[in-house]
Amino acid sequence: MPLLLSILLLVSALRPCSPSLLSSPIPQPLFVPPVKFFLRTINSLMVSELAPHDSSGRFVRDYSAASFIAPPLPTLDPAHSYHLYLGNPCPWCHRISLALPFLSLPASVTVTMLGDDAAKATKGGWVVPGEEPLCGAQDLYGVYMNATDNSYSGRFTAPLLLDLTTSTLVSNESNDILSLLGTLSASPLVMPEGMEERAREENEYYYTHLQNGAYRCGFALSQVAYDEAAADVLAGLARLEATLADSPFVLGEEFTEVDLKLFPWACRHDGAYSKLFKAPGSLAEYPSIKRWARRVASLPGVEGSIDVGDAVGSYYRSLFMLNPSGIVPKVETDLTKLFA
Repeated sequence: MPLLLSILLLVSALRPCSPSLLSSPIPQPLFVPPVKFFLRTINSLMVSELAPHDSSGRFVRDYSAASFIAPPLPTLDPAHSYHLYLGNPCPWCHRISLALPFLSLPASVTVTMLGDDAAKATKGGWVVPGEEPLCGAQDLYGVYMNATDNSYSGRFTAPLLLDLTTSTLVSNESNDILSLLGTLSASPLVMPEGMEERAREENEYYYTHLQNGAYRCGFALSQVAYDEAAADVLAGLARLEATLADSPFVLGEEFTEVDLKLFPWACRHDGAYSKLFKAPGSLAEYPSIKRWARRVASLPGVEGSIDVGDAVGSYYRSLFMLNPSGIVPKVETDLTKLFA
C-alpha cells in the first residue's frame, strides 16, 4: 500500500501542470518524501533482483558459479576440443582473455566473444553474435540448457568453459578455468618457487578488498554496507600502493597470476567503479599502482585483451538502476593512455 500510494502521488505530481497549479505548486513536504521513498524502493527492488543481499543491505556475491566437475581439478584431455565463452565487459572474463596470449594454448581451444544485451537474451545478459559451435544457440542460456539437457538451474554467467567433444560444461568459475587451461599450456603462468601460499593470500585479499569491494560499494543498499565496502577499497588501495612502491609486480620481479587477476580491476576502476559504483579513490592518487598498470599494459598481448570503451560503457548501459539517465560518460578508450 505505501508503494502504491507513492506511485499515485508521483504520477499526480508529474502530470502536466495547469496554469492554476503553476501558481499553486504542490507543497514540497507532501511531494519530496513520497518521491524519495518511491525511487529508493524501486532501486532496492531492482538491485536486489540483480544481486543478492543480506538483511543489512550488504551485497553478497552468489557463489553458485562453479566447476561442473568434482574437485580436485583434473588435467584437461589434450585429445578433446574445448570452447570458451567470454564477454568483453566482464572483469572475470577479462582474466581469461588476458591469460590467453601468455598460455599459448593449442588450436583445439577456441573462443566465442559474447555480446552484452539483456533485451535479446532469454535469461541473463549474454548473447551470441555469430555462429555458436555447440548447438547454434542465440544466447548463453541456450548453451547452458543444451549442454545439460535443460536441467541447469543456476545463473547463466560467463566465463564458461565447454568440452565440445563431449558436449558438457566444464566450469564457469574464472579461477578454475585458468587452472584448467594451464594444464593444456606449454607455457603456464609464472609462479616463483615457494610463492604459492603468498599468491593465494594476495589473490584472496585483493579480491575481497578491490575486485569484489567495488561491487560491494555499487550494490550496497544501506549506508553501513557502503561504508564498510568503501573502507575495504581504501585499505586495498593503500596496501597495493605500498607493495608496488618497492617492486615492479605484486610478488616481486615477475608478472604472475596475481597481477593478471588484478589488472581487469585496474582497467575499470576510474571509469566505472569510482563513478558508477561510488568506490573511493582514483588511480591518479596512487602513482605506484599506475606505474604497475602501465607496465602490465605494455606486455605483449595485453592491449588486445580488452576494449576499454565498450567494457566501461557497458556498466552504464546495463546497470540502468544505478544510471537511470542512460548517459555514458566520456572515458579514455586507449589502453596505452589509460594509465598515463
